[in-house]
Amino acid sequence: CQEGSQSLSRCPDLMVHVQFNPREKPYRCLECKQRFSQIFNLFYHQRVHTGEGS
Repeated sequence: CQEGSQSLSRCPDLMVHVQFNPREKPYRCLECKQRFSQIFNLFYHQRVHTGEGS
């Protein structure tokens, strides 16, 4: 990993590590531009804009 201190030699291990690295936030809300590291957090957040959230 170029960002962290882990040394991962297997590609699947690196992919999981990169996918869940909390510093990376590739998913962005189109309404308010807030960013999220995991897509399900974006989906949960979007409920605020649709009136479904509490």
